[in-house]
Amino acid sequence: MDLKGIQKQLASAILPPGPYTGLSIHVKQAFIQTEEGDVALFVPEEPVNVDHGFDVERGQVASLFLSFKISGTKLEGVKFTPVFSLSSSGRTLINLIGYVTNSESNFITVFDKNTMQVVDTISTSQGPKGMVLDQVRTRAYVAASRDNIIEVVDVFKGVIINRLRLNLRDRPIELALTPDGKTLVSVNNGSNTVSIIDAISMIEIGRVDVGQGPTSAVIDPSGFRAFVLNSRSSTISVIDLTQRDLALTIGVEAAPLRAAFSRGGDKLFVINSNSPNLTAIDLSRLMVSNTVFIGMGAVSIKVDEQTGYIYVGKSIGGEITVIDPFALVFIDSIFAGGQTEYIAIDDQKRHLFAVLGDKNKLAKINLISKEISGKIDVGEGAFFVVVMGER
Repeated sequence: MDLKGIQKQLASAILPPGPYTGLSIHVKQAFIQTEEGDVALFVPEEPVNVDHGFDVERGQVASLFLSFKISGTKLEGVKFTPVFSLSSSGRTLINLIGYVTNSESNFITVFDKNTMQVVDTISTSQGPKGMVLDQVRTRAYVAASRDNIIEVVDVFKGVIINRLRLNLRDRPIELALTPDGKTLVSVNNGSNTVSIIDAISMIEIGRVDVGQGPTSAVIDPSGFRAFVLNSRSSTISVIDLTQRDLALTIGVEAAPLRAAFSRGGDKLFVINSNSPNLTAIDLSRLMVSNTVFIGMGAVSIKVDEQTGYIYVGKSIGGEITVIDPFALVFIDSIFAGGQTEYIAIDDQKRHLFAVLGDKNKLAKINLISKEISGKIDVGEGAFFVVVMGER
């Protein structure tokens, strides 16, 4: 396999805080490809030292990037003397940044959406899951579920600048942001509530009881209503964000999981974890208007703002199902290669980003060719992805 130019996550470790001078690498085996097959090389008995000073701070992640330097490596007969270089986190243009939350590793993977290269990592509180991006103010909000905290990331600086501690046992799991970026909604799976938060000051200004087992929320294009999906009670709670109270409860099929608005904003498409059907809700009447068979295993959904197509990620078969929003029929499928936990669509470059939770990878898929154009390793418990340029 040709790995030239490909990033791979080699290792991770917990180190005592303090300054370090570099890495020491022990090469166990090396091979060279010939016409007769792989030939084993003699590798150095002593570890290879790679000098590059870096600091480890308590509670922070230090990202190091190791490169194999072909130009400096010596090969004398079958004797192999490797040369490596080491560098710290890099920077990328702010409009090219993407984030992946890793709920088991407790950090955010920062990547360049064009090159599909990891450029940095950001340490978070315990259990980062749902995330939402304010592209105007260049802020990202992340729900640290196990610590009951909402954290604010400065996208330009790549650091956490603020946090809000919620109630004990709230377990915030996903977030939603109004189009003007002023109001944040936290879905609190542990307490069956949603917190309404002033996103600028990071103060909770309201709290509403919803159904059992809320899993996600979406806010309509007007910014006045939030739709909260309650998986255990098979309902959707409609929250009036101006009055900060429950306006209506809609009954749906078993265990609604996630939802997305149609391109025109007149329908809400809902996937259900215990049903093979996609549910369409008419927002003028706030009633279920249609259902369409899509098969079991739906775990993520996203609507393409340019075409209106509905993309549904599956936990079975590693595929993303494509639905025509007008006829509500299956029209295509895309092979993603894993369980698609979450989907983001970059409207600027016409690419889809799929978090493959069972593989700890992020896949980039060209929406025109339907081909995978890149994959990167991310942390354990890969859960959510957001990118600049996403609507």
